[in-house]
Amino acid sequence: MAAVGFLTTCIEVPMKRSLIAVLLSALVLTGCATAGAIDERVDFDLATQPTVYRDQWVRLSNLEVHVEPAHGAAYAPRVLFMPFRVTQEMSDPTMAGFGLARVVYQTWLSMRLYPTMEFSGDSTPYRRDRAVQLARQRGADMVVGGFVTYLYPGGTVGDTQVSLQIEGIDVTTGQIVWSMAQSGLVPVALKKDYLIFAVKHRMPSDPLHAATKAIAAETGRQMQNWLSGGPRPTETVDRLDTMTRDTIFPNRDAIPAPREPENEEQNSF
Repeated sequence: MAAVGFLTTCIEVPMKRSLIAVLLSALVLTGCATAGAIDERVDFDLATQPTVYRDQWVRLSNLEVHVEPAHGAAYAPRVLFMPFRVTQEMSDPTMAGFGLARVVYQTWLSMRLYPTMEFSGDSTPYRRDRAVQLARQRGADMVVGGFVTYLYPGGTVGDTQVSLQIEGIDVTTGQIVWSMAQSGLVPVALKKDYLIFAVKHRMPSDPLHAATKAIAAETGRQMQNWLSGGPRPTETVDRLDTMTRDTIFPNRDAIPAPREPENEEQNSF
């Protein structure tokens, strides 16, 4: 009996080592190369099929820039942020547009794009003429709004996709200063069986929130590039001395330094 037990132990040890080697290889293939994450990403024992867990990433389309500033910003404008308007038929478009706009707004706040940015939560969904009028009344330099052009919240049982078009309008002139559009997709979690082990994708708790936040971060980085592009070249202003320039542009906030969004792992859960 002792010999049998010894033999069984000798057989189990190579099996465990081989199994661990296979699982480590699977971790590398699934994008996890750190040993510290093995406990969180691997579930295995000798009685069941080993399972490797992989976080599902948000897949973003290429950022479409429809309108962009010709020059860098001379100062950081005071911004009024409006709830989005949903363009497709659905049961409660106003609430959906409000919620998605709020996610973008909060992400931009964490990036500190503008020193002064107010969310107009008590207003109707975004419409260009009304938005400009409201922004003028509240003393803003720019109004930001947009449209939800496609929305399908699949939850944990289907693909989740959202498409946003976000734009900024100069309140003084009423002209669109910049306009961007992007889509985000969170595919439904799938299980891949490789006989000796399986790979499962873990879905975010709220796929729609994850996709919207990823779009907000990407558009926010593009906006940081515009804001850090330097002051707009104007011959008249360049000839003015510092005192006169401060008189023409009083109480203007400086352009903030670029900043990454908080909780950068929003692209993967």
